[in-house]
Amino acid sequence: MGKAGMTRLVDAIQELGLRTETNLGGRWAKLHGERASFYVAETAWGGGFLTWCDAPCSRVVEFYPDPVQAIQSGLRRSAQPDDARAERRPAG
Repeated sequence: MGKAGMTRLVDAIQELGLRTETNLGGRWAKLHGERASFYVAETAWGGGFLTWCDAPCSRVVEFYPDPVQAIQSGLRRSAQPDDARAERRPAG
């Protein structure tokens, strides 16, 4: 795919020196972090990026306006121990 055909997500992945497969024309990617895989997807309206993680404690979907921020967040979240977010749950 030539430079003109790349998406912002593909550009960000390459800028960070990561390797992954992308889908949906480069608008969705599964990346591998330290402890779990995570996903980054461009929103349907093109105004930002969603990220979530396979780890049970990090499955919350987060929104970022920039793909690099979304990827960096996914890398941080996928490196957390399984119980890291359990303490952050609101008391019910």
